Amino acid sequence: MSKILEIEGLIKSYKYSHLGRKSVTLALKGLTLDVMENDIFALIGLNGSGKTTTIKILLGLIRPDTGIFRIFGSENVNNDIKRMIGYLPEIPYFNSEFTPGEILRFWGSITGMEKGYLKKRISEVLRYTSLEHVSSRKIKGFSRGMLQRLGIAQSILAEPGLLILDEPMGGLDPKGIIDIRNLMLKLKKDGHTIFFTSHLISEVEKVADKVGMLGDGKILKIVEPHPDLEQDFLDTINQIGIPDVQ
Repeated sequence: MSKILEIEGLIKSYKYSHLGRKSVTLALKGLTLDVMENDIFALIGLNGSGKTTTIKILLGLIRPDTGIFRIFGSENVNNDIKRMIGYLPEIPYFNSEFTPGEILRFWGSITGMEKGYLKKRISEVLRYTSLEHVSSRKIKGFSRGMLQRLGIAQSILAEPGLLILDEPMGGLDPKGIIDIRNLMLKLKKDGHTIFFTSHLISEVEKVADKVGMLGDGKILKIVEPHPDLEQDFLDTINQIGIPDVQ
């Protein structure tokens, strides 16, 4: 089994200036972890622990100060590598006047997918995410769970090898959570590798193969899910005295 994602010693600082005073905040302080092929890796941590910064670096949106990361063995997040990554933001945004089919056609066209293949893939991903029955309906009025499933449909449209999901179950009702949980397990079964962040530790226990506990900008512990994961996480955080950042 190969490593799909390798992160070694990432350090990232943010500089701020207010009323002539400058300050520096370290968001990541030597983050290191590996994600293996066909695994679901969950990154959990308190607010402000560095989860969003990590995702932005992996997507090439910001650069680390030091450290390296490799995706599919490459340290260069070029367009070829980006096409191999599917991304779901914490709150996906879609024009409410569009239908799921229109959104996917637009996304596929701007990413350069061939028309015949795109048409076939749109049908496949709508069926895969159980949205085929609303493919021609405007998305205004869609539930949060339906929008999340549409976001996942968009993220897998080009058949990426790695999915990066930011809080995929956040803000969902119980049915929506179950739908996304089952979809993530289905994606794993079908060969996808998933890296996701979450505050819902009870759900992390149900889907993850490995769990990285993030605190103070670094990985404190990597474990396999277990029934006492929430208490394990709290104990680990309390041992190093990290306050919650609201």
